[in-house]
Amino acid sequence: MGTTDTASSARGAMTYVMGTIAVLTCPCHLPILIALLSGTVAGAFLADNLVLAVVLLLAVFLLSATATWRLAR
Repeated sequence: MGTTDTASSARGAMTYVMGTIAVLTCPCHLPILIALLSGTVAGAFLADNLVLAVVLLLAVFLLSATATWRLAR
């Protein structure tokens, strides 16, 4: 096992991590997050600050989706 195998497996793992982050932070999942977190402080914060939550989730989604796309190539 050389350094190429280690680098390749680390790159593959990072691709799955960034892909998972992209899926979880997709703004279309915000209603699901609010429903799952209802009754908690996080759910109340998301519900009260919906525009801020959409903007922040969209930014994280775009960054992680771009990183996933670049790592997958």
